[in-house]
Amino acid sequence: MLYINLYGPVVFDLAYYFIIYSLFGWITETIYAGWEEHRFVNRGFLNGPFCPIYGFGIVLLLTTLRPFFDNLPLLFLGSVALTSILEYFTGWVLETVFNHKWWDYSNRSFNLNGRICLRFSLYWGIAAMLIIKVVHPWVTQIVDKIPLQIGELGLYSLGLYFMTDMVYTLTSLAALRSLLNEIHEFALDAVDRLEVIKDNSVEAIEENVEDLKARYEQLMNKMAVRNQRILNAFPNLRDLRQDFRIKYWQNGMKIPYRRQHRQ
Repeated sequence: MLYINLYGPVVFDLAYYFIIYSLFGWITETIYAGWEEHRFVNRGFLNGPFCPIYGFGIVLLLTTLRPFFDNLPLLFLGSVALTSILEYFTGWVLETVFNHKWWDYSNRSFNLNGRICLRFSLYWGIAAMLIIKVVHPWVTQIVDKIPLQIGELGLYSLGLYFMTDMVYTLTSLAALRSLLNEIHEFALDAVDRLEVIKDNSVEAIEENVEDLKARYEQLMNKMAVRNQRILNAFPNLRDLRQDFRIKYWQNGMKIPYRRQHRQ
């Protein structure tokens, strides 16, 4: 073991807690997604079977809330607060970088900017208490039995794996961000183009609309081919048609002008 203490647990232990709970988080998310969509869905942010936000979140709770482990009300409130802050901050970062919501609670009561909602915050609080009071003692026993040399070799190997997966994922996300920006700009330009031609003949309007629809479908197919796994993991990213602001009526082609940056 590495004897660098932080509220009791050592760095060696914390690293394995992160890995174990990242794996548990991936399993939980995958089961939930499978139940909702009736098929296997890799819900991890990374390509492998890990959800780092779960590992980081549990380690954060273990190190921050340790003084309240024997005070269930404070432990629950602290868990709700910390998990909500983490989820909100993560959602804000992803939206800022990609200009699109990766998850959205806007249709649920008591939500904050669609990034968190009271219902799931309470769920996280209950789940965190169960993990700390019920699951974690078992995890602690398992980690304590790992020999130091084997454990260190395992950490180095897993660390290399995480770094490789993270680099690959970030490279893919950079390409996704570029494509999302391309789709968004196309949507805005499409509205401008339709606004200009709305008084033209019906034939001219239909020709332009067909051209725009073809270009749009080409972008969407490009999105599906290159980013299928991440689109399956975060279904909210699939619904990009709401950014395509081409609106027309069946009895005419009156295009409402709305050049607005999506938040």
